[in-house]
Amino acid sequence: MNLNRSVDEETLERFGYRQELKRTLGYFSSFALSFSVISVTTGLFANYGHGLRTAGPAFIWTWLIVGAGQFLVALVFARLAEAIPLSGYAYQWTRQLAGPRLAWWAGWMMTIQYLAGMPGVCYALATYLVPYLGIEPLNRNVVLVTVSVVVAIALINQYGVRLASLVNNVSVGAEILGTVLIGFLLLAVALWRRTNSFGFLFTHPHQTSGLGYLSVFAFSALMSAWTLNGFESAANLAEETRNPTRHVPRAIVSSEVLSVVVGFLVLAGFTLAISDLQAVASNNTPLLVIIGGHFPRVVMNATMVLVFVSIFACALANMTALTRMVWAMARDGQLPASAWLSQLSAHRVPANAIWTVALISSLFVLWAKIEVVIIGISALAGYLTYALVLGATIWNSRRPWSGERSAASTALTAPDPSAPGQGNPAALPGAGLPLRLPKALSLSALLWVLILLAMLSLPRSAWTNSVATLVAVGAGALAHWFARHGRQRA
Repeated sequence: MNLNRSVDEETLERFGYRQELKRTLGYFSSFALSFSVISVTTGLFANYGHGLRTAGPAFIWTWLIVGAGQFLVALVFARLAEAIPLSGYAYQWTRQLAGPRLAWWAGWMMTIQYLAGMPGVCYALATYLVPYLGIEPLNRNVVLVTVSVVVAIALINQYGVRLASLVNNVSVGAEILGTVLIGFLLLAVALWRRTNSFGFLFTHPHQTSGLGYLSVFAFSALMSAWTLNGFESAANLAEETRNPTRHVPRAIVSSEVLSVVVGFLVLAGFTLAISDLQAVASNNTPLLVIIGGHFPRVVMNATMVLVFVSIFACALANMTALTRMVWAMARDGQLPASAWLSQLSAHRVPANAIWTVALISSLFVLWAKIEVVIIGISALAGYLTYALVLGATIWNSRRPWSGERSAASTALTAPDPSAPGQGNPAALPGAGLPLRLPKALSLSALLWVLILLAMLSLPRSAWTNSVATLVAVGAGALAHWFARHGRQRA
């Protein structure tokens, strides 16, 4: 173990950094983080009704199509995680491949994605939890519970990555026992009782106007697009993971593949178990209606407890990944108040960053108040980041390649991590890492992401989401200016 720590720290030093965070995470914790950020449970319970109302039972097949496209992205990101084992992945990967200017925007847009997505997950949890606890489901009650969840996950993160990881690891088990088990049971019951034939999974409403089936496909694929991302989140904790060049890439690919396979079987189970399609599609909590139609109340209550734990873990993992992104950019002086945001607490976690994002996320919830808007902004910002990273990968592929090199032996001309240049992006390496990766793979992944971005522009809420994302870009320009102005004054 000591040898692995020495190798990990030596690799980190070659990129110009010293070891500051605790390396306590193994493969399963790394996998669990990405699996929780994807969170099949959260995606299904938040958006299943939307897909069913849009395209009928046939919408579940878009899950496999989106999963195949995301697999291309996961392969590229796994290679990047192996070559560049640094926290703040979108920022660091892009900086090493294409330079600091594009890297700043990649890091900023990924920060926006998490700042919108994390409270969106908390909002989804509150939407189900409030009526479950017998509280009147008024918007102010949902918002209050949402903010309370944000504070709770911030407190857990405050006491160190080991505690956050332990809670998350246990919650992955809860997700398997909850959504996955009940989905498989429903699949078995539906097949045994012959509730629906296999052909039921291909039924859909007929479209005769507008864009027809293309529009229906785009709308129905949104649940999958909103859910099947974040598999690369384990890379945000690369500097807290033992042997990250091995564990993080495996976590990225395995979390994406398992989520696609297991998620589809769960989708098939719930959909085949529908007894009354119209009643389920018109209900605000369609999955609960399906469960209640086949199992007694006690089973549904137990399932919901496990679902609550799963969604809470998703929010917790998002908070953990987000704060590492903020910390990594602040460490390089790339954000306003960088010196303060990059400080670590006695538990060696970025406590100031944790409570800053908790405050901003709470204010965002108070402003948006609408789950679909929160999720929409998160998805747009996230896939824009994917496009930036993939674009940097393609640009880098044009650089001369002088042979296969490992991350530990890559020539980077990095500064001494103990020198004053630590935290100064001008003194750190950038756009100097050659990467061996099939260009066709990166191009295919980028094309897929551009298709997803086009699909995300079709919903009625797209205008609001797009305007809000543009506002975030404008805020980023101001933040970039203030950060540069602060460095020049220093």
